[in-house]
Amino acid sequence: MKLYLIRHGQTLWNSEGKIQGKTDIPLNETGLLQAELLAEAMERYPVTAVYASPLKRAYQTAECVAGRQGLSVIAEEGLREVDFGFWEGMTWSEIEERYPEDFALWDKNPAEHAPTGGERREDCQARISKAMERIIGEARGDVALVAHGGILVFAVLWLIRKRQEKNEIIVKNASITTVEYDRKTGEGRLLCLNDVSHLGKSCSDDGIK
Repeated sequence: MKLYLIRHGQTLWNSEGKIQGKTDIPLNETGLLQAELLAEAMERYPVTAVYASPLKRAYQTAECVAGRQGLSVIAEEGLREVDFGFWEGMTWSEIEERYPEDFALWDKNPAEHAPTGGERREDCQARISKAMERIIGEARGDVALVAHGGILVFAVLWLIRKRQEKNEIIVKNASITTVEYDRKTGEGRLLCLNDVSHLGKSCSDDGIK
């Protein structure tokens, strides 16, 4: 089976460089356009189900994808973004200035240190692992998952059975990452990471900076 791991479209906080985490921020005008372009591109990849984080930015994006394929969105709590605690609503430079010690520890070793008042990586990995097991267990064919940058990294790593010690992978807004997964062996193969060709330069992360 194939899993299409999709990050939500852009929000106001994305455009301002602010950390969102569990804060429920909707798509902005650019994000809504990205979601429509994404949904059009996903018509080439029919799926049997569309799962999404219940947070607005992901759910709105998922509704576009599901609507084009005649499906309803299945809300999955396990796909909620990482809880960044007191860092939410701040830029990275603001976090580093206000919480220098916590940020330095987390930046150096995120596996051992959580954002101030936020979620530990171990807990987040456990949450996404359970969600992925549920989704794969229910799947009757290829599926789409619409979620968040941090969560999708954990999902990809879980599928391909790889560990990441540092924050090395960045998932772009409205991107499609494709993994082929063998349910018999429990092994996944990364086919494509961060496909944003459907957005065009003016509507991609690179084009709107």
